[in-house]
Amino acid sequence: MGKMNIGHAEKIWLLLIGLTVAGAWFAETGHPGWPLTLIVAGLIAFKGRMVVDHYMEMSRANARIRHVLYTFITIVPLLVIFSHGWGDLFRRLTTLN
Repeated sequence: MGKMNIGHAEKIWLLLIGLTVAGAWFAETGHPGWPLTLIVAGLIAFKGRMVVDHYMEMSRANARIRHVLYTFITIVPLLVIFSHGWGDLFRRLTTLN
């Protein structure tokens, strides 16, 4: 058997899997609070950027489409942070009672 070469895409995939496992571990073992929220939001942002750049190949796509996706992967972690800090306000604003 020959030596197995791991390409760039496989390295990125392994990194994403590792970060997913790390995020799940933090979520299960960490104490709820700002540090955990910031770690999870950071993981979401980093993983989103990796997927957009390396798997969707948006670094070579039309600038408008690329900016829409970059905006989306910026907004999602911000929503995680806002939901931690202002979850009660969001609940009140979105409840029909």
